[in-house]
Amino acid sequence: MKKNKYLFLIIILLSLSCTGQKKDFVSTGDYTVAISNAVKDFYKTSSLIKKDTVFSISHRILSSDIMEVSIIGNPNKFYIDGDKPLNRIPTNYIEYNGKIFYWYDDNQNNLKSDIINKLQQYRLIEYNADIIAYSRDDKKKGMNYYFCIKDLSKYKKTSSSKDIIPNISCK
Repeated sequence: MKKNKYLFLIIILLSLSCTGQKKDFVSTGDYTVAISNAVKDFYKTSSLIKKDTVFSISHRILSSDIMEVSIIGNPNKFYIDGDKPLNRIPTNYIEYNGKIFYWYDDNQNNLKSDIINKLQQYRLIEYNADIIAYSRDDKKKGMNYYFCIKDLSKYKKTSSSKDIIPNISCK
């Protein structure tokens, strides 16, 4: 009888903790809302948050129902020679509890000074560098989020080392 009470209590606590993570999710909006929801969940639930301070985000529409948002730690810098970027500079970012998450928006052409300033705070900008260095770790893990486009509070996530889109009911 005592075991049943503990089991019941554990089940209740687990169900409350799972629903609590979604309560601050916004359910309608565009990809920027999905990115914000993914960042919140990533920060709260992923052990990968402890490994990096800087994270790159990518996003794409997979179907009329599903949008993918991927998050991975990225230590690479951005290089500027004079006032000309030598590599692609992100167009948007979210700063969340001492971490920065950045991404590119193909619809935005203007380089904003606020993103340059924020990237400088994280020591991600190099001016007039003699050597441009990039690193790529194919074994580095990230997290993929699959959101229902019509209800962004409905999602599933997988480790980015798995290239399988999970089944998600968006009805």
